Amino acid sequence: MRIGDRYLLRETLLYFGVGLLVFTFVIFMREAGQLLDLLARGSSWSLLLALLYALPATLIFTLPMAALVGILIALGRMAGDQELVAMRAIGRSGWQLARPLLAFSVAVTAVALSFTLWLAPAGARALLRLEARLRNSQLVLAAQPRVFLETIPHAVVYIGDIAPGGGSWRQVFVADMRDPNSPQITMARRGMLAATGPNEVQLHLQDGTSYSVSRRRPDVALASSFVSSDLPLRLPPAKVNTQTLPALATPALFARARQGRREAQIELDRRLALAFACMALALLGIPLGLRMRAGGKAAGLVTTLLLVLGYYIVLITGLALAHQGTVAPAVGVWAANAVCAAVGVGLLLGMDRLPNSAGAARDPAARLRAAVSRPAAWLRSFRRAGGEAAAARTAMGRGQRWMPTLLDGYVIREFLGYVALLTAGLLVMILAFTFFELLGAMLRTHAGLGIMARYLFYLSPQMMYLLAPVVILVGVLITFGLMSNGNEITAMKACGISVYRLLAPIVAVALALAVLQFGVGQSWLPRFNREQDALRARIKGQPARTYQQPERHWVMGKHNDIFYFQYFDPATNQFSNLSIYNFDPRTFQLTRRIHARLAYWDRDLHAWVFESGWLRDFSGPQVTRYQPFAIASFSRVRERPAYFKADARVSTQMNYQELSRYVRDLRRGGYNVSRLTVQLDKKIAYPVITLIMALLAFPFALSAGRRGTVAGIVAAIAVAIVYWVGSGFLAALGGLGQIPPAAAAWAPDLLFLIAGVYLLLRVPT
Repeated sequence: MRIGDRYLLRETLLYFGVGLLVFTFVIFMREAGQLLDLLARGSSWSLLLALLYALPATLIFTLPMAALVGILIALGRMAGDQELVAMRAIGRSGWQLARPLLAFSVAVTAVALSFTLWLAPAGARALLRLEARLRNSQLVLAAQPRVFLETIPHAVVYIGDIAPGGGSWRQVFVADMRDPNSPQITMARRGMLAATGPNEVQLHLQDGTSYSVSRRRPDVALASSFVSSDLPLRLPPAKVNTQTLPALATPALFARARQGRREAQIELDRRLALAFACMALALLGIPLGLRMRAGGKAAGLVTTLLLVLGYYIVLITGLALAHQGTVAPAVGVWAANAVCAAVGVGLLLGMDRLPNSAGAARDPAARLRAAVSRPAAWLRSFRRAGGEAAAARTAMGRGQRWMPTLLDGYVIREFLGYVALLTAGLLVMILAFTFFELLGAMLRTHAGLGIMARYLFYLSPQMMYLLAPVVILVGVLITFGLMSNGNEITAMKACGISVYRLLAPIVAVALALAVLQFGVGQSWLPRFNREQDALRARIKGQPARTYQQPERHWVMGKHNDIFYFQYFDPATNQFSNLSIYNFDPRTFQLTRRIHARLAYWDRDLHAWVFESGWLRDFSGPQVTRYQPFAIASFSRVRERPAYFKADARVSTQMNYQELSRYVRDLRRGGYNVSRLTVQLDKKIAYPVITLIMALLAFPFALSAGRRGTVAGIVAAIAVAIVYWVGSGFLAALGGLGQIPPAAAAWAPDLLFLIAGVYLLLRVPT
């Protein structure tokens, strides 16, 4: 192999590795919080296994993009440094330059084929078996304070609080639902769930009381207190379905496809198409990279994002049409690869053609390119001249130094353009990965493409919210990296402009984006998160964590009441078969139970009216009063109908004010609110990190531009990864009560702000 070929391959492999790291990290960002929470609870070995099993399926998506970004950034950097011109000058043709890159793309395609045909299905099967083995421990981890746990058959469990570390529960309410008309109630001050077998768990309760009422004889009630009691809870046998299409071995999938099963044909074509996407995108990227004349690494990254954006849009559209039966499976799945390969081969064939001026004059395409390039060149020179003139005017007077200029507009336009492009490219990548991740569940539950499309739509705002610091970081790197490579920053310094002045418009835009990020989190994001959580649960065939009425039968009231009903009509504000359990929050013992066949809201009385029921008061395990009634009203029941029409929400489904009120109410009740307090503080701390990332990226951008290497970019990406890992782990520790919640939420922001200011002060102005 020639020295030039080895040099080109080294450059490509370097950027390929960086791209693979970045894209894989971005895909795992969404699950980072949950994974780090498991790590903080001590599930490190299971977490490591789950990551290893899920990694092949992730690499199937990131390998084509990483190969493309490696080729384009390497060629873009060499074009910016005139190395491609030098190679052409010594007689290296375009085909000779493309040959090692084609060999590289073939090697990546072979690796991708090994993942998609063997490792990814094997990893999916192993992950399903691991989830089945860890089902009991997952049940413990799924338990959340102040949320009814309804995943145990014939039982409903409510936990008032979870001790730091997650091992012990406080204020445990258990309803035996084998007779839904008259559930048996057990209330204990403490409890713990432990696995006793593959399909069995045991709820160990301490200091509690059991209550039961006969449905036929409501006047007869049994209550017994206990110091310690064990409730065995049997789970249905774990069904490890390794025959789902994503987990099916390739030979078995091929056999199903030969039988004419459409879904199997689509899955088989999808596996092959994603692997050969490395080759298709490389065929398109190599001639585009060899045609670059300026822009360096940033131009390669921008081109990569554009190509990835177009590729996945065509791929998802083709898959949707194939599933609907509009087009043949092969046509829908392979359309994106065919388009990329056809355009790439056409560009490769014309790579070494050098048209003369006469030919260019007669060529309509050449005339069109020339007509477009002249205004573009004039506009670039006008912007540059305007920026230099504005810089000169600004340098004349110190009082006008910080006033907005044309230069600020130029920097802001460039910066926002890259931010928008990065957001679109990374968002499409994440949505495409999510689509393929849930495709098997969608086919199994027959959810349909309409529900999947709605889910991806409602998921997009949350992903953009999470991606904001990443795109700000990379956007600053690209903007000032290009300006540094083009010596624009040197020219501005020569005009007397400080680099801090160049950063001012970026800080202003980053501040505006952080405010917008917080505003979206206050307004649209909670509602969108409620919708996407419910749709995801529907696609996966699981009960939704947030229930819309009338399906939610258990509701915790505001004043130490637990409501259970068989039906609630939100139009008429009427309950059917309603029971209200009132308890003493200090001893967590039942003090009163009200049962009524019918209950409705009286607008004149502004109270609930109960019909055909009974009232029973308790003092410990003793029944002190039993009173049947035909019609009654109780002033202690003060929840209005709107309270029962609201959803049960988690922190991501509430804005700052709603979560603050929720935390305040729980704190007054004596509950541990460490986890929710961390999430409350992060609703402000996370938008702030968007601004801090802009400050932190600026010195890295200038450093990368000066050295002409990937050192600055790699360091900045490493900083981003450190932030997400550190922030997620600290949040998990804060939720477990091991560090103060405020420190868990704000420590990463403070540390990175100090690092950013320190690096800014070391930048030559």
